[in-house]
This record gives sequence, C-alpha cells and structure tokens, in this order.
Amino acid sequence: MTETSSYILFTVKVSNLLTNFQKEREYFISYISSYGKENKVNLENQIKISEESLNELNIFLDDFKLLKSQNNLLNKLEDFKNSISNIKEFREESLQLKISSEELINYYGINIKNMVLFFDDLLVYSNTKELSKSSQAYVSLLNVIEKAYSEKNIVKNIFEHNNITNENYNDFISYVISQKSYLDVFIKNLSTSQSEFYENEIKSNSFKDVNDFRELIYIKTKKNIYLSEIREAIGYGGLIDSYKDFVITQNDNNLNKIQKSHTKMLKAIKSYKKLENISNNENMLLDEIQATFDLYMSKAYDGVDLNNTNINDSKTQKALITLEKNIYGADFSKWEDVSSQRINSFEEIKKKIVEEMISNIQANTSELNNQIVLFLLFMTIFLSGIFIFILFMTNKISKSISIFEENLNSFFSYSMREKDSIILNEINGNDEFAIMTKNMNIQISKIEKIIEKDKNVVLEITDIMEKVNNGFFEYSIKGNAATNELQSLTEIINKMIIQTKLKIDSLNILLNSYSVGDYKFKLDEVHKKGMYGDFGTLCSSTILLGQSSSELIAMIVNAGIELENNTKILTNSSNELSISSSEQASSLEQSSASLEQITVNIRNNNKNMNKMMHIANELNNAASIGSTSAKQTSLSMDEINDKVKAINEAITIIDQIAFQTNILSLNAAVEAATAGEAGRGFAVVAAEVRNLASRSAEAAREIKSLVESASIKSNEGKTIADDMIRGYDNLSNKIIETKDIIDNVSQFSKEQEIGIIQINETISRLDTATQKNAFTASRIDSLSHEVSKLSTRLLQITSQSKIEDKFFHMVENIDLIKEVSKYKNDHINFKKKHYEKLDNFESCQVLDCKSCNMGKWIITCENEKRNFTSAKEWSILKSNHELVHNKIQQYILENSQKMQNKILRQTASDIEDATLKVFDSLNDILYIESKNEQNRE
Repeated sequence: MTETSSYILFTVKVSNLLTNFQKEREYFISYISSYGKENKVNLENQIKISEESLNELNIFLDDFKLLKSQNNLLNKLEDFKNSISNIKEFREESLQLKISSEELINYYGINIKNMVLFFDDLLVYSNTKELSKSSQAYVSLLNVIEKAYSEKNIVKNIFEHNNITNENYNDFISYVISQKSYLDVFIKNLSTSQSEFYENEIKSNSFKDVNDFRELIYIKTKKNIYLSEIREAIGYGGLIDSYKDFVITQNDNNLNKIQKSHTKMLKAIKSYKKLENISNNENMLLDEIQATFDLYMSKAYDGVDLNNTNINDSKTQKALITLEKNIYGADFSKWEDVSSQRINSFEEIKKKIVEEMISNIQANTSELNNQIVLFLLFMTIFLSGIFIFILFMTNKISKSISIFEENLNSFFSYSMREKDSIILNEINGNDEFAIMTKNMNIQISKIEKIIEKDKNVVLEITDIMEKVNNGFFEYSIKGNAATNELQSLTEIINKMIIQTKLKIDSLNILLNSYSVGDYKFKLDEVHKKGMYGDFGTLCSSTILLGQSSSELIAMIVNAGIELENNTKILTNSSNELSISSSEQASSLEQSSASLEQITVNIRNNNKNMNKMMHIANELNNAASIGSTSAKQTSLSMDEINDKVKAINEAITIIDQIAFQTNILSLNAAVEAATAGEAGRGFAVVAAEVRNLASRSAEAAREIKSLVESASIKSNEGKTIADDMIRGYDNLSNKIIETKDIIDNVSQFSKEQEIGIIQINETISRLDTATQKNAFTASRIDSLSHEVSKLSTRLLQITSQSKIEDKFFHMVENIDLIKEVSKYKNDHINFKKKHYEKLDNFESCQVLDCKSCNMGKWIITCENEKRNFTSAKEWSILKSNHELVHNKIQQYILENSQKMQNKILRQTASDIEDATLKVFDSLNDILYIESKNEQNRE
C-alpha cells in the first residue's frame, strides 16, 4: 500500500505535467496557426507553469524509491527524459515559427504518449478492488482528456476551413469512438460518490453543446452524400447530358434517362430537406437547383430546345458549391469555449478520483497495520501448535514413508513419461501419514486423469493447428484442458485463430469492396485494429492495390471522357462531311449538266463563227468591189471635172467673144448712126448682132452657171467618192479586224470547247469521288457511333467503381505514377526485409531515409528542381518518409530489448500509420504534378 501510495503521488505529478503540456500544445497550435499573432502572452505564461510542473516532478523523482527496484519504470522514465531533452530548443524554434503544426503535434504527442505509459502501471500497484477500479477509471479518464484535445483540434480545423475531408472525418470519428470506449470503462469503474460527481459535471451545457456540434458534423457528412447524389444525377452521364442527347436525337431512351436522373435528384433533395435544423438559405438553394432541372424536364417533355442554359447552369453550380462549402450552424469560437469547458470538467473529475484514491490508500494502510499485528499473533500460536503436532506424528509417518516414497517415485516416473501407467501400493492404517498417502494416491489418480485429459487436448491442438496450417481458420479447440496453463494456451490459440480470421476477414472486406468497384472504402478503426507487422504490410499492399486500381480507373475515365468528347466532334464532323458531300454531289451533278449545255452552246457558237467567217469573207469581197467602183467613180468624176473645166474655159471664150461682139455691135451702131439712113440696115444688123451677143452672153452666163453648178456637184461627188473610198478602206480594215477577231474567237472557242470537255470529265470524276466521299462519310459516321458506344460503355463500366475525386486529377504524368508506385512497393518491401530479422531479437541499423531508393529519388527531384518540390506537400512527404525509417528503427531497438508487446504494438501501429501517410503524401505529389501538367497545356 505504501508503494501504491508512492506511485499514485508520482502519477499525480505526471498528470499535472501532462495537463500543462496539453494546454501548452493548444496555445502553440493557435500561435503557429495565426503566424504568431494570437496567445503569445498566454503561451509564455503556460511555458513557465509547465517548467514548474517539470521541476516538481524532478524533485519528487529524487526521493522516489521505486525507481531503484523497478527497471521497467526506470526505462520508461529514461525514454521520457530523452524525448523532452530538447524541449527548450523546440519551444524556441516554435516561438520563431520555424516548426510546422504537424511537427508540433507530433512532438507533443510523443511526450504525452510517454507520460500516459506511466499510468498503465498504476493497475499493477492497485492491490484492492476499490483501488483497482479507481485506477482503471483514472487511466481511462486520462485517455478521454487526450482524445478530447485531439477532437477539439480536428473540429477546430474543420470549422476554420469550413470543409470536412475524408481524413478529418475519419480522425474525428476515431476520437469520438475512442472517448466513448474509454468513458464506458470509466463509468463502469466509478464509485458511488465519483459517479454522483460525474453526473453533476456532465449536466453542464458544455457537454450538450459538444454533442450538438458533433451532430453538425454528422449531418454535414449526410448532406455531402445527398449533394454527391445530386451531382451524379445532373452531372456527367446524368440529366444534362441526357437532355442534350435528347435534343439532338429525339430518342425516347434519352427521355427515360432524363426522367430517372430527375427522380434521383428530387429524392436526394427531399432527403436533404428531411434532415434536422436545415436553414432557410439551404432550402432556398435547394429550391433553385430543383427549379432549374424542373425546367429541363418540362422542356424535354414539350420537345423544346432550351436555348440558353448557361445562366441557369451557372446559378445551379454556384448553389451546389455554396451548399458543399458551408457547414451551417458552425461557430468556431463557441466550439473552442464549450470543448475547453468540457475538458476542464474532466480535469475536475480527475482531481476528485485522485483525492478519493489517496484517501482510500490512507484508510487501507491504517486498517492493514492492525490486521498485520493480529495476523502475526495468530501465526505464532498456530506454528507452535503445528510443531507439537509434527513431533507426535513423526513416528507414525516414518512407517508409511517407504510406501509413500514408492508411490511418489512411480508417479514421478509416469509424469516424466518414463512409464505409460502408474501402479500404486495400497497402505493400511489410520495415522495422518497413512491418510495422507491414501489421499496422495487419490490425487495421483486424479493427476493421471488430468494428464490423460491434457494429452487429448494436445492431440486436438495438433489436429486444429494442422487444419489452420492448411488455411482454414474456422476451427477452434473445443476440449477443455485439466491444467490452467494448458487451458490458457488453448484459449490463447483460439484467440489467435479468431483474431487472425478477423484480420483476414477485414482484408476480405477491403478486397470485396474493391471487387465491386468501391475504391473509396476504408477500414474503420475496429477493423484496422491489429493490422501490424506482416498483416500491416499485407494491409498496406492491399491499400496500395486499391490506390493503383483507382489511378488506373481514373486514367480510363479521363481517357473515356476525352474519347467521348472527341467522338462527339468526330460525329459532328462526319455529319457535316456527309451533308457537305451530298450537297457537293448534287451541286456537281447540276454543274455537270450546266457544263454539258455550255459545251453544246460552244459547239453551236463555233458553227455560227464559221458562218460569220464565211459572211465576213463575202462582205470583204463586196467591200473590195465597192472600193474599186468608188475609185472608178472618183476617176470618172475627175475626168468630168476636167471636162467641166474645159467647158468653163470655152464658155469664158464665148463670153469674151460675146463681149467683143457686143463692143463691135456698139461700134457698128455708132457707125450706123453716123451713117444715118445708109447705115440703118447696118444698124439693124448691128442691133441683131448686139442681141445675138447679148443672148450669147446670157447663154454663156447660164452655161457658166450650169457648169459651175456641175463643177460644184462634181466636186461634191468626188468628195463623196473619196469618202466612199475611205469608208470602203475603213470597212475593209474593220472587216479584216473582225475576221481576225472571229478567227481568234473561233480558235478560243475550240480551245474552250476542249477545256470544257476536260472540265466536264473532271467534274464527272469529281462527282464519282464525291459520292465515294459521301459513302466514306457515312461509314465514318457509323464508326463514330460505334466508338461513341464504346466510350459510353467504357464510362459505364468505370462508373460502377467508386474512387476518390482526387484520383481524377492526379493521373496526368504516367511516368511519375510508375515512379511513385515503385517507391510505395519499395517501402512495403523495406518493412518486410527488416521484419524477417525480428525473430533473432538482434539490433541492427536501419538504412537512413536519404540512402534508400525513395530518399535518392527525393534528392534527385530537388537537384532537378522539379516543380512539385517547392510545394508544402513535398516537405510533408519528406517528414513522413523520415518518420517511417525512424519508427522501424525504434521497433527493431525495442524488439531487441524485448519490450512489452503493448509497447511493440503501439510502435508497429505508428509504422503502419506513417507508411499510409507516405502513400497519401506521394498521391498529393501526383495531384500537384497533374495540375502543373494541365497548366502547361
């Protein structure tokens, strides 16, 4: 009891330090998350309080006597001191924001875990039922508080980012279930007063508020499921796609698909609205989504094309995103307050339990002191009586001792398997030793039966183990052993078979989920329990298989989507080509007919050109004759003109003669007048001569006038004849030019006729080729439909598989996927290689994280300055990778020191957790690289 009291006081000191470390961790998380803006003063004060608790523990340890006799406790204490040896440097770096939140949580988690290990031994020192139950309640409550802190941080992270990832939700569920499990154990072991105190504490609003916040997260996951169903109903392969296909094809099958998708969407919306505490904003957004796709449904039934869907689709998309991104009712500050109040309530309960434990020990110590005194007095009297009795019985015993010895030797020979049966000598007498010998004979007979019974159990164990060795874990050992040790062995073997079968069943559950295409499925904490060592490696390999299959399905889906898009383009292009080819064939037929008509017209034109050529030749001959006649007329007119000139000259002479005659007549008249009567007759002659002269002069004037007029007309005729000659010359030239043009046109027409004939032949060949193209386009269209069916079938096949959306965005770089898969397998083989040496219980040095294949790859990537090495996920990958190596090294060291299986189990669990984190980090790198690939395109 003194040792128990001392150990409880030790755990009280450790508990104070544990509580302060937990608070210090909380302040540090807030400080680092706010980049040094929050809780700096509180953090510095808490660090001082934690240091005071640590000093108090060290002072207590100086006088802690159990350390000298308990090596296991000493080893745990050394491990704890080693883990906090650099706490001052770690705090300094954290205050300078050089440490990430993950590193901080990991560091304090290790220290807190080491401190919790001290409480496990508390049960060993609890030597009364009440104390044992209180110790169990105390240890359970410590675990509840630690899990409550973890839950507080994970919910804080969820509310801060307004998003629930699968990892966060799984961690949240794990912490809640763990708290419930520990609380069940805690409540079962409470005393009446402790139970009353606990019931009063949990009546506070903080416990109810915490449950309300938990319910928000539960409901949010259900909302996400319904929203996912809505997206499936309206997204790829859903209502919108079916509506577009229906608009194009007017196929009733597509209308049925629209109806099914619409019904699925309405069902999901109704299920969403039936959830508790749905806000008005959520109802409004859901109504918007429903209204949009009710419109699609209505237009589909009416057979009307909904022209502009972008506005409604965009509005619906925004509504879905708003619903997905918001956790309605979440209040980060209130959560922090109520979760802190709940933890403080647990701390008060813990203090109450410790106080009662110490009080119980003090009461038990006083009672035990009195009992020891009475016991010693009783033992003195009892031993004295026995001594007297032994002296009296010695004589009688000596007579029977030989028989006793023989029977005992016979029993030993049988028990050592020197004999197959026991032969016992009978003894007579009523003395104590004779009675004892008889009793011994009876007991030996019983032992013989026990040994025979154990033999049968061993045979059954052998038989069952052979069946198990054949691969059947359905069997169990039915027989009951006579000895506790063998019965314990039987129970251990049965438990091993059951646990092994449970692990195999868990793996089968995972593989069955994969076999039906559910690659999102993950084992819960119950089924993951015990997946360490070789089973952990098998589980990691199975998960890796699921991830590799998810990557393959993602690549197939991406390729199928791209194939479907390209097929749609090909179908549209082939339709356009077919329509264009048909139109071209029709146009070519019309063009061919037109060219044939043009050919006929050109041939007729050639004939008409020949006729025109003949007429032009005749016209040219006539023009030549006319020109010759005009020239002859011009010559005749020249001759006439010459004659007129001669007549004109003669007339001039006549006019002169008349003038002279008139002068002579005048002279004669003068002479006649002078002569008087004698000259009267001469005067008459002179008068007649004068009249004749006058008439001659007048006639000469008239002839002159006529000759002049004839000369004018002759000149006009000559001018006309000259004009005719020039006209005929010009006509002849024009006729020659026309003839040349007709020759050229005739020649060009012949060449055109030849060209048109060639064009006609070419169009005929082009018409044939166009018809072939139309036939080919038809075949392409048929082929594109087949390819479309193939891509649709491919997507239908992969649509049955459920994989995380992340995989669709991380399969762009095939080479990197191969590299990553190789290094995942490397680390599974890396574990197996070191696990094979565990049976030797020897320590060895694990290859450091920079020298393994993955470590070399990390260095190469950084040297090559690949894009993803600058992301924060790369640092997380390196940290997780280093953690795997460190944990394997830790396990080998603990195994070589033959630590307790409980410690080895925890380290093995850490190895598997770290391995899966490496897988997740590598997947994050694939996701980042795929995003970079898409940006480069």
